[in-house]
Amino acid sequence: MRYIAPILLLALIGCKEESSRPHTGTIQIEKNPELTALLQSRETVDEQFGVLYGRYKHLLDRSDSLPGPDENSDGIRDDIEAFINALEVSEPVRNALKQDARQTQENLYYDFSEATESNINKAYEISRKYDKVLACKDFIGMSVDDSINTSETITSLTYNTKARTMAYLAYNHLLDGSVSTLLDAKEEYCE
Repeated sequence: MRYIAPILLLALIGCKEESSRPHTGTIQIEKNPELTALLQSRETVDEQFGVLYGRYKHLLDRSDSLPGPDENSDGIRDDIEAFINALEVSEPVRNALKQDARQTQENLYYDFSEATESNINKAYEISRKYDKVLACKDFIGMSVDDSINTSETITSLTYNTKARTMAYLAYNHLLDGSVSTLLDAKEEYCE
């Protein structure tokens, strides 16, 4: 029992050292027939995320950078994009999930610590993009439950450090009292 704490401490230190290393390449999840079959056996996209997280959570960026690495500059953190790319889904679903990830991360590029009119307007502008994400997911035929659950999973993966969570909370507080209207399920809302 007394050896568990030192082993846990070493594991945590190892994770911190690994995550603070410079990012030297695009993250990829190597798929093999067993993983592909396992992903295909899941009923929902969110269940596939669960499989990938269970096996590859060590790939998640935990650096001090709020947005994290995005080598191809597409607005999606590389580790989250690797998870999305590994899913066994159609390209329209993959693109909708990437749109969701891009929208979820966008607020991390701004400092929303002060409730200025400019910040409030920017926060509203960013949040309106989520309406398009929902409309796109509906258009491509994702079930409501899977649409919501995948958004929650992407949110959890995105705000996986204290600094990211605090930045999200500052952004989210600027949206207090805002309302949103669902958009019609139309292809035009898909990026």
